[in-house]
Amino acid sequence: MKISGGGNGPSVGTRGKQLKRCGAASLHAAGPHLKLAAFMGISQSQNLTAPVVEKQRPFGVRVSLPPGDPFRKILGPEWHRIHWYPSPGERDAALAEMSRRHQYSRAGDRPSLVFDKIENLAESRGL
Repeated sequence: MKISGGGNGPSVGTRGKQLKRCGAASLHAAGPHLKLAAFMGISQSQNLTAPVVEKQRPFGVRVSLPPGDPFRKILGPEWHRIHWYPSPGERDAALAEMSRRHQYSRAGDRPSLVFDKIENLAESRGL
């Protein structure tokens, strides 16, 4: 794209389309009064940031930091993360995987996270 002139002068040509120069660094298509006719939805469902939850996940693992951990100064004393699963078996398998010693850890390294099993009673009991 070639921008000619400066200030309030000439317009900018781009392959047959005319764009007006509005301000120092902003280009608007023939004026700011043009709007889209309808709201545009998501065209590709795989681009959603969070998956659609189709089934209940009442069984969870709460991951938090132990008291005295230096990361508490960075993340805050109330930091935690909750992971939800549809069955206790899946939760227990995920908990075992999360809490294991990482295969690429150094010899003396141990995970410094606290893992707690939790349950959403309203969902698990169907209330």
